[in-house]
Amino acid sequence: MAEEPGGALVHLTVSEPLPLDVPAGNTVAVAARASCPDGHDRTGMAIMVTAPDGQAAMHAFAMHADGVSETAAIALTAPPRLGVHVFRFTLPAHEIAGTRYAQAELDVPMRVTPQATSLAVWDVPSPVVADTRFVIKAGAKSAANATLARCAIEVCDEAGEVAGRGVLSDAPLPGTGALYWTDIPLQAPPTEGVATWTARFEASELDLPHDGAQTSFSAAVVRPPEHVLSVKVIEQATAAPIPDVELRLGAYRGTTGASGLAEIALPKGRYELRVWKVGFEAPPRPVEVGADAFVEIEALVVPEEDPDARWRM
Repeated sequence: MAEEPGGALVHLTVSEPLPLDVPAGNTVAVAARASCPDGHDRTGMAIMVTAPDGQAAMHAFAMHADGVSETAAIALTAPPRLGVHVFRFTLPAHEIAGTRYAQAELDVPMRVTPQATSLAVWDVPSPVVADTRFVIKAGAKSAANATLARCAIEVCDEAGEVAGRGVLSDAPLPGTGALYWTDIPLQAPPTEGVATWTARFEASELDLPHDGAQTSFSAAVVRPPEHVLSVKVIEQATAAPIPDVELRLGAYRGTTGASGLAEIALPKGRYELRVWKVGFEAPPRPVEVGADAFVEIEALVVPEEDPDARWRM
């Protein structure tokens, strides 16, 4: 705050705590406040706000209460550069009721932070056959809804080596608004077990500063299938086929069709066959697969109770 010779002081403040923490490109609304020991009303006077790039705009005081004059909300836009930037508020020298007030200045620091990004991975098949190729989908979204087209997502294996890479779509995924996506082909490890990969999005190519993002996903890696197990699920009382029943044999999955039948390719071995559909109940059944085989499951119709009872059978 500066004072002209003989000028009285005006105290300037803003309505938000300083410094302002704002992601790059976002705006924050503040009101400028002016007060003096005499409590004079400055409604209608204008204060000048100079942005870090030198652009200036005038904003009038719109109200006065309890000895403080206040502007309407002033939108301050964070520059597209990280770090601390200063907006200067300047109230020119003026006179009220015979009292001359000096020019008053207030520097409002803004700490510009990166925009956040989020990363999603979906359509991960599980299980995957050892040493075979498969494809996942991955997408990234900017908290500012910035365009991420042609940016890249990399997927690293458990050793940290890049296992796959995809370039984001030119347009967002339909229905999402700002989720840009890509297909990424990967190679399953040569040995059985649970494998984990890490997808990462680097934001260094964007004009607006963003943080990167990463997420992990896993898949069961299994031996190549040797046989086909056909499973038919019927109602116990009527023998009518039951469609849309979910089947689980360890890492292997299947769903019955309209005829109540599902076919699951899997290697030889011993499994526990579990079935699930709301409104039906059937106990787990041990299955030994040594050749192509057929299993029929009779499910009992039961009242729907606890939806969280899934897989308790």
